[in-house]
Amino acid sequence: MLNSSFQLFTRRVRSDWYFQYKALRMAVDWIIAIYFVIPLIIVAGYQYYSWWVKQPDWFSWITPMVVAVVFYLFTWLGTIRYFVEEGDQLFLRQNQTWFHHLMVLGYRYSLVLQGLTTLLLILVFLPLLMQSYAYSVTQVIAFWLLTYVLKLNFGLMRQLLALRFYGIVLWLLRIVIFAGAFFMYQFIVKEADHALYNWVAILLLVVLFVFLTRARLQEKGTFFADIARERDARMRIVSLMLIRVLEKKRKPTRKYPLFFARSQRLFKGKGAGNGLADLLTKSFYRSGTQWKQTLQFVVVLSGAMFALPGAIKIIVWIIAACLLVFWRKSFCKDELRAPFLTLFPIQDTDKHQALQTAIPVLVLPAIVLISLFAGISFFTWWGPLLMIGAAIPLAYGTSSVFTSWY
Repeated sequence: MLNSSFQLFTRRVRSDWYFQYKALRMAVDWIIAIYFVIPLIIVAGYQYYSWWVKQPDWFSWITPMVVAVVFYLFTWLGTIRYFVEEGDQLFLRQNQTWFHHLMVLGYRYSLVLQGLTTLLLILVFLPLLMQSYAYSVTQVIAFWLLTYVLKLNFGLMRQLLALRFYGIVLWLLRIVIFAGAFFMYQFIVKEADHALYNWVAILLLVVLFVFLTRARLQEKGTFFADIARERDARMRIVSLMLIRVLEKKRKPTRKYPLFFARSQRLFKGKGAGNGLADLLTKSFYRSGTQWKQTLQFVVVLSGAMFALPGAIKIIVWIIAACLLVFWRKSFCKDELRAPFLTLFPIQDTDKHQALQTAIPVLVLPAIVLISLFAGISFFTWWGPLLMIGAAIPLAYGTSSVFTSWY
């Protein structure tokens, strides 16, 4: 018998931790723990100790901007949980005092958990920060606070945006916030020697956090969104293990697709190869999931271009093109295994031709955008022109190499 909302909260936290433990037990049994996990922890601990004793040469390759990118991506992960469940609609919501207190306790639990995970990441990078970058204890604390408070603001901000906006508008707002906040964050990290910048930024983020907290906890009509978010957070480990098993429910489709609504032919010529290339291209550009993942990939790579030195930019640019080709090739091969295509006597040579025709077209938009920002990062007038001009042969060249086999 539960006598208080605090007892209900603690029971749900224990239930969540036990569920995560059982999920891990599914993937890590005692054999894996003895022969892999425990030796890995011992080796990692010894390696971490050796970094304090003597810094390896490759530490010099990790610039403060690379560290800023890693920590910034970390701030974008995670969420604020409130531990509400579907059954609360029947009973608990009738008792507003209990229900509100449960949400507040879940909110405070999330604050503590986010602080501990941020501290853990700081500890991982501590030898680099203090030994190589000569950070003082005060600078490390300021760096931790800056990352921690920014992470909390992002968690609340994403929830409020998701409650008010939908679809492409929501994703565009997220991209704008992600890109704009990154430049401010990396500037503050770059100016770590100026303590005033750090503490002013932390103070402003704390003020923003208080405002967002009040707005989020007073928001009405969030019950079902909170349930969905809680379900995703609870299933985070299980979903990673079953990522290729679970089938998501199909969303309702538009009456007419946004791209290629008239179903016009995209590639000249006849034959099964060109027809399949049309199918693959239209299928890719009509997929919201592919658009979302491509935009995320482009934003991350474009931001990294401003943090990397000149020679590394070109290497990353080429690697990005190769990754895009492999990504598009994997997508196309999955599409070609669709059940309805097995009804037709399509030869492997036709499928291979379709890959060689479609993949450069699928790679080109993303690599052009990455090339544009790479050129801008050189801060010259000819940089964008040169990089965009080189993007076209790069897209076709890498596609030709990696589609030379089916």
